[in-house]
Amino acid sequence: MSPSTLGWVLVGHVFGFVVWIGGLLTCISLLHVHPRVEESHRAALTKTERSVAMLMDMGATLAIVCGLLLALDVAQNEFTNGAWLHVKLTAVVLGILSSHGIVRAKIKKFSRGEITPLPRWLPMLVLAAAAVAIALGANGSLLRK
Repeated sequence: MSPSTLGWVLVGHVFGFVVWIGGLLTCISLLHVHPRVEESHRAALTKTERSVAMLMDMGATLAIVCGLLLALDVAQNEFTNGAWLHVKLTAVVLGILSSHGIVRAKIKKFSRGEITPLPRWLPMLVLAAAAVAIALGANGSLLRK
């Protein structure tokens, strides 16, 4: 991959990650409010939750595709460059991707009228996993050969 293409893929990865985390935290906030809203307003809130979730999905797709392009670059495969990428991917899958699934499932349940509270620890899990991913991705010396 040429250096200019690599730069644009990196920009896409970071932009997608920011949109993904922002959308995920926004959805979590909306889902925390959902049980407290009057019944007559829940349909509008569900519509907003779905819109934000679609944005969250697009950010996740962009971040994942660009991240895989960066990791699997033929000239420099990052999977062989130390444990940093394995730890980062573990944090992303366990902390962010699993939260993404929980949020999507809750939006579906809430739209059917099954209102159960969202776990209070979910935003902290997302923020902790995002912090690990950012620290490992941004610091060129952490856990690298």
